[in-house]
Amino acid sequence: MKVIRYSKNPILTKEDVPFEVNSIFNPGAIKFGNEYLLVCRAEMPNGRSSLVIARSTDGINFKVDAEPCLTPEDHGKFCKYAEWGVEDARVIKLEDKYYLTYTGYSKHMPLVLLTETSDFKKFNILGPISEPSNKDCTLFPEKINGYYWKIDRPTAEQKHYIWVAKSNDLIHWGGYECMAEPDAGTWEADKIGISSTPVKTKEGWLVLYHGVRGFGISALYKLGVMLIDLEKPWILKGKSSYPILSPDLDYERTGDVSNVIFSNGWIVENNGEVKIYYSGADTNICLATTTVGHLLSLCK
Repeated sequence: MKVIRYSKNPILTKEDVPFEVNSIFNPGAIKFGNEYLLVCRAEMPNGRSSLVIARSTDGINFKVDAEPCLTPEDHGKFCKYAEWGVEDARVIKLEDKYYLTYTGYSKHMPLVLLTETSDFKKFNILGPISEPSNKDCTLFPEKINGYYWKIDRPTAEQKHYIWVAKSNDLIHWGGYECMAEPDAGTWEADKIGISSTPVKTKEGWLVLYHGVRGFGISALYKLGVMLIDLEKPWILKGKSSYPILSPDLDYERTGDVSNVIFSNGWIVENNGEVKIYYSGADTNICLATTTVGHLLSLCK
């Protein structure tokens, strides 16, 4: 099974949001009880983003909550790192809680913020878990060799590589290792970053990533897939040699940022089906489906 777009994409646009927004896009995804939850980025009329939850019983038809779940103003003593917006959440269940890793944007440049919740109603903001400039962060859904692990994408001059780090408490991080860098002269030549949360398979941790290649004053954002070692998460075992989703259709090419496919989340069903939630042109939310087996085959 290849990666197949849902025939009625996009599944969410700003017209589906019950309050005024410029756009809704870049959702993290998770199952919570009997519901599918998308933690979406909503750009407000002032140009600053908040996070809002969309809910579904079938993973296709979503209803957006009446108000955001996390705004810059909700961040209290950490607001100075999020006053220009909170963006692009990845959502993971780890032990008995759910964690959101997302970008806080301010005059200090982007950094990664961590928030925990048990019910997706009340959120405990734990604060920054990176220095700027850093984005595209996800946690692993379980401890590895006694440590929590994260993947992120720091910016070092013109280098945009994927790194991993470990922690005893989810707040203090060390043991940094560079895990992956862009392949020169390919669709991901300019920069790469993690897109989805990791999924455990017998062959390794499977994760979506995005690659960027510039053309003149524009850039193309596409999706690929990686396989990471189960016990040594700084080791990349393989990745797709070509993108699994590229901006080909009108709703992926035309919008606030042209020629972009970007994802923060997916849901893997018990039968191995994969629902990839992605955004086209930073303007909407779309769905594509595939299987774990197909994605693994691309990493060999």
